[in-house]
Amino acid sequence: MDEKEELTVKSFEEFSYFDNLALYYLCNETPPQTLALAFLIGDNKVCGSMLGVLEGKRREYVHQLMVEQKDTEIAKKESAVQGLLIIAEGLITRRLIEKKVNSITELNVSFLR
Repeated sequence: MDEKEELTVKSFEEFSYFDNLALYYLCNETPPQTLALAFLIGDNKVCGSMLGVLEGKRREYVHQLMVEQKDTEIAKKESAVQGLLIIAEGLITRRLIEKKVNSITELNVSFLR
């Protein structure tokens, strides 16, 4: 496996391995509209964790957008998820967050100081 492949975040569910600070960075780098669309089809636990790291007013705004955008076509929601994956990859590439494999089955993504 080459280094680039190892760093790639391949699915929305992989965000469950991010620590809260890494999620905070990811959520703050992502436009609220993108978060809202992605949360409409993303894993509920991951979405809850990501909403939990948002500041109050931003969280309320994302919730409002989710209500407004619930009937948006699925292709736009899937594009939003892809956008989140690209933003996460950018944070890893810029070394703002780090993806480490601790064992065969365990993955950890954390904020780099």
